[in-house]
Amino acid sequence: MSVNNKYYIRLDIIRIVSCILVLLYHLNVIKGGFLAVCTFFTLSGYLTCVSALKYKEFSIKKYYINRIKRVYIPLLIVVSITVFLARQIINVNWLNLKQETISSIFGFNNIWQLKVNSNYFTKNIHSPFIHLWYISILMQFDLIFPFLFVLIKKIDQRRNNFSTNAIFVLAIISTFVFYSMSKTRDIMTVYYNTFLRSFSILWGVFFAIIHHKFIFKLQKIQKKYNKLIYIIYLVLLVFICMIVSDKSSNYSIWMILMTIITIRLIKFSIIYEIEKTNRIINFFTKISYEIYLVHLPIIYFMQNIDINELIKVPIIIIISVLIAYLIHLLINIKFSNKIYRHIKIAVISILILIGGFTVLFEKDNTSEMNELKNKLDKNSKIAEQKNKEFLNRDIKVDDRWKIILENGNLDNSKKTEENKKDNGIDEIKEKNELDIKNAVTNKIKNMPIVGIGDSVFLDAVDLLYKKFPNGYFDGKISRSLIGGREVILNLNKKGKLSNIVVLALSTNGDYSEKRNKEIMQILGKREVFWINAVGADDPKFNERFKKFAINYPNLHIIDWEKAAKNHPEYFYPDGIHAKNNGIKVYVNTIYETIYNYYYERYKANKK
Repeated sequence: MSVNNKYYIRLDIIRIVSCILVLLYHLNVIKGGFLAVCTFFTLSGYLTCVSALKYKEFSIKKYYINRIKRVYIPLLIVVSITVFLARQIINVNWLNLKQETISSIFGFNNIWQLKVNSNYFTKNIHSPFIHLWYISILMQFDLIFPFLFVLIKKIDQRRNNFSTNAIFVLAIISTFVFYSMSKTRDIMTVYYNTFLRSFSILWGVFFAIIHHKFIFKLQKIQKKYNKLIYIIYLVLLVFICMIVSDKSSNYSIWMILMTIITIRLIKFSIIYEIEKTNRIINFFTKISYEIYLVHLPIIYFMQNIDINELIKVPIIIIISVLIAYLIHLLINIKFSNKIYRHIKIAVISILILIGGFTVLFEKDNTSEMNELKNKLDKNSKIAEQKNKEFLNRDIKVDDRWKIILENGNLDNSKKTEENKKDNGIDEIKEKNELDIKNAVTNKIKNMPIVGIGDSVFLDAVDLLYKKFPNGYFDGKISRSLIGGREVILNLNKKGKLSNIVVLALSTNGDYSEKRNKEIMQILGKREVFWINAVGADDPKFNERFKKFAINYPNLHIIDWEKAAKNHPEYFYPDGIHAKNNGIKVYVNTIYETIYNYYYERYKANKK
């Protein structure tokens, strides 16, 4: 990597390693590759500033032209081809194609992802542009940097070291606010926030200024062991990305540490320069940005292809490198012949326009998704009121009903006067099959049932209360296994868990056998009816959970996936939340699973 007309090969190595770490994270090979984005931010701040400082007369116009060519045109090409393939060729289910594409092109994707509650850490990739939040923050930085640079440079002429002190203070403030908010705010609110994530960029800019002013001092330090120290820091960076999980509660500390390590790596990179570039390293450095752009769309298109992961991962890597190289070559190849230059411009224009027209004529799903949002808000209010009523009354367990279900009979010696008046039990014992069905129906209808789930479950609570008038139904947007576990613990402490518990915790987050076991341990011997998912974040959740359920006789799967198969009309455009008739089928599937279990259990015991 050339800085001040010198080639620093170690900077290239940092960039390549960071690119590999992010790629492996998106391929689910390592747990903490997302931390390498901090390295990208720090490097970007450093290189942008140190490159600007080498010019005696800094040109804002030339800066923007360079960034458009280097950053924006490759982005337009990748976005355009991805959109065209997604809609015209492969026809994948991509809910927010129009809005997300526009946000990516105009550099506010991180803000848009915050607005729609996007979760960067899901295993199932619902969008090929979920990684472009990073590019959007860089574009926002590029937009304001030239003006700030010119302003600070002018002030520096009057007040020496103003830029150094100002950037240092900004970096400190940004880091402090980032850490503070990470303790009180949702992780994605912090992760996508431009100012909070800019702390890494600001430290890169700060070190660039230090580098420019004290280059000779920096080059003299620790020459003897600089290679060993550089390798130690690089290994440490890789090691952290391998062991830290994206579920770590201390993610902010790790991000700050990664920024510090990157600064140290830069320091021990610029004290070692060479005259000639390494061809292989230089090749991958040049296309590293394009690799970052293209790898996630390729993963997105290939995620549902049933290929062994050991084969799929190298295939994705090879395709990413190949396409990245072709895009880089197309943009940067120079022709002396005027006709060839025009052909090149025409090809780039066509590649950009095919996506542009696709987006232009794409349906905007905003109105339908707003309809869903309004319904979820309405159902939240219904559930809040109904659940208050549930919590204010005692849950009475009908032991007589339990005995009949277990034994098919009731010992007369244990009957009381109250027992004799229970027409439901008499009907079950004495009348024909139709009467038995009616009695089981009435009994289930009046039994207290606790249901805990996500937004898909929340979408159905109004109908669930009609099916189960004595129920408690708690649904929340983006609720995962961990969130569900907390609700179950809270209800258990209050003594409000009924004998029948319905769970809808299969959609959000990763499958976790540990969490499943914890939940089942809390619920004990209660009858647990667990709804599987359509469009789960973890594509293998249903499959793995089915194997898990075998070990628990009291755990019954409500097969929503099977009921909804080949019925796209059941869903909103996201393919996850049910609507209209789909909601009815969802609720009926829950009811029928519970009814059939108790009916068959009674019939078997009566025989």
